[in-house]
Amino acid sequence: MNFKVLFLLLLVTVTVSWAGVQKRILISTSELKNLIGCWQGTLNYSGTMIRKPYSTKAELIIKRINTPPAFLFLHVYSNDSSDRTFDTLSISANKRKLEGATIISKKLKKNGTLVIITEAGSFDHDTNQQAFIRQTYTIGKKTYTYTKKIKLKGQAVWMDRQAFSYEKIPCRNPPLP
Repeated sequence: MNFKVLFLLLLVTVTVSWAGVQKRILISTSELKNLIGCWQGTLNYSGTMIRKPYSTKAELIIKRINTPPAFLFLHVYSNDSSDRTFDTLSISANKRKLEGATIISKKLKKNGTLVIITEAGSFDHDTNQQAFIRQTYTIGKKTYTYTKKIKLKGQAVWMDRQAFSYEKIPCRNPPLP
């Protein structure tokens, strides 16, 4: 191989790599502040080979916690107040990941709504295969939606798994620790 061609290939590789480094997307807790509060809406679960699709009413209470930088979520499903789960949405130390998933897109719409898309490698227990998970967080002042899609390794199609859709409501003494 010619030295000039090798040098050009190396130069292009370094340039493309540097451009990729420059495009890394960062997130801060202040950008997610609209999550804090009380929400009411629905959960739609698309179903899988094992589980059937279902939909239920849902309430969500979100509180900011400092260590690590994260948001604590209390999910209350249906009309049964004992049907509840806690989870967190944490920001990585380098501010490039949410819950361990790399942020691949972050856009602020004209109306102030923030749309964040993350992706991560995972494992699909329904099919017993490696998979990728794509999560989309759409955070507005009065609305919040979250969608989760999955793509099996080697496949081209993203399959819907979960979709939460909420509207902000006044809080009534939220039962958070």
